Amino acid sequence: MHRLILYCLIFHAGISFGQNIKIEIADYSRKIDGKEYATFQFVRASYSYSRATLVFITSRPLFLELTKQVPQLFNIKQEHTDVWILGITDLDLKNVTIIDDKIISSFLQKIIKYRKDNDLPPYSLQQLENNKIFISNKEDICKSISCRKHLWQ
Repeated sequence: MHRLILYCLIFHAGISFGQNIKIEIADYSRKIDGKEYATFQFVRASYSYSRATLVFITSRPLFLELTKQVPQLFNIKQEHTDVWILGITDLDLKNVTIIDDKIISSFLQKIIKYRKDNDLPPYSLQQLENNKIFISNKEDICKSISCRKHLWQ
């Protein structure tokens, strides 16, 4: 009987103090200066206060593919728990325009605000600028996150 009570207490403590977070937020239609873009936030974290963040910048068509695949590709056992994706209409990675830079800056500010509002360790704009990753094809995302399996076939 004592063992049963002990197991129940341990199980209850795990449920009460455990932190499992899974978030998927997509916003497919936003505009700055007449240029359309979309944002996606994916979080899968367990017992992690720091919630290390990855920021991907890509074109709108590739954005739509990645938002469908990231939750399936994401392997829980990895360094990063938060994935943010920005998809800009008609983005040319070799020639980023002033409007594209404005959209990217706004997106990074949104990440900073989200982390502050949720009491997560802050990232500076400079940190996010230095760590953003431009993606030109869907297979490249697995170079940055530990993909559980490849679904691109």
